[in-house]
Amino acid sequence: MAPRHNLLAHLGRAIAIAAVLTYAPAPAQTPHPAPAGESQGEREQLERIVFRAFPEADAYRGIHRDVTQSQRLKIEQRLPFKVHFTELGRHRLLVAFRGRRPVGLVYCRTEEAEWGLTKVAWHLTLDQRVVGFKFLRGRNRHIKSLERSKMATDLGGTDSLQVAKLLAAHDKKDHKRRDKSLVSIERTTLRSAAKALAILETVWADQIETLSDQANGFDLFPTAVRFTRRTTTWPLKQEGHEQDVHVKVLYAYDSDNMFLGCVVWTTGDDGVEQNSLRWAIDRNMYILATQPTENRRDVSLRKACSQLKGRKLSAPPTPDKPLSALAAMLGTLVPDLEKGRRR
Repeated sequence: MAPRHNLLAHLGRAIAIAAVLTYAPAPAQTPHPAPAGESQGEREQLERIVFRAFPEADAYRGIHRDVTQSQRLKIEQRLPFKVHFTELGRHRLLVAFRGRRPVGLVYCRTEEAEWGLTKVAWHLTLDQRVVGFKFLRGRNRHIKSLERSKMATDLGGTDSLQVAKLLAAHDKKDHKRRDKSLVSIERTTLRSAAKALAILETVWADQIETLSDQANGFDLFPTAVRFTRRTTTWPLKQEGHEQDVHVKVLYAYDSDNMFLGCVVWTTGDDGVEQNSLRWAIDRNMYILATQPTENRRDVSLRKACSQLKGRKLSAPPTPDKPLSALAAMLGTLVPDLEKGRRR
């Protein structure tokens, strides 16, 4: 463990990359006008889709972004097919809210299809996985049945890598005895999903991370009115092995600016594989819960997480608790990062 005075010196560099996030209640409807070419009827249809995709939502916001040249190149490099220049211009992401908590995303794409332009609304989670899709416009006779097809089921819960695998499998499959029109709209839809996720992960990564953090914060601290985020990397020495641990802390505050607790994300290499954990900490720096951020079946890791519940974050590490050294490091780091925000 680094000495206390060295820790505070290092925090000076950590605070330089800190991000301060203040959230206000979502408006009752999107404050942005409909883009050119979008009719009032289409906009009303889009509103219905937002609330059908996320029935718990009671409001939504629109976030506009222009794709930069560097982002365009990254998107093109990520996709296994060519993207037309006009497809990567100005884009709008819709964020569904329940009160002040974001609950999901809707992103619409217009695709060139066999029977002209087809518009697809993609429903996505805050960790950028497909929930489902809805065709807003299109003349292919299969679009309605496709929304309820096996392909639609297979797309549910997929991330960008999994969508790429579905697309590759579809391209390799023998479609000679299948309806050509159906095969065509399937390929268009799978490519649309790939483009949607590539654009989200490239263009809106920072804002989606903020929204996801906000959702995590409200889940644990529903009375919070403000969150502050800090990030840093810190060395951890344990059993002769040293690793760099990436730490992100989301501090929650109430209307009187009183500290409610925090959510901490840690990512480090244990010498064999990378472990990413999420920690819930109360206002007195006791551990409420620790869990892997991914759905892992590692029984030993989950057991080690469960052993930390109710433990003081700064308690000295013990050999019988594998994650206690990491917890003790956070016990010093988390309060000092919060103090550094206040100077």
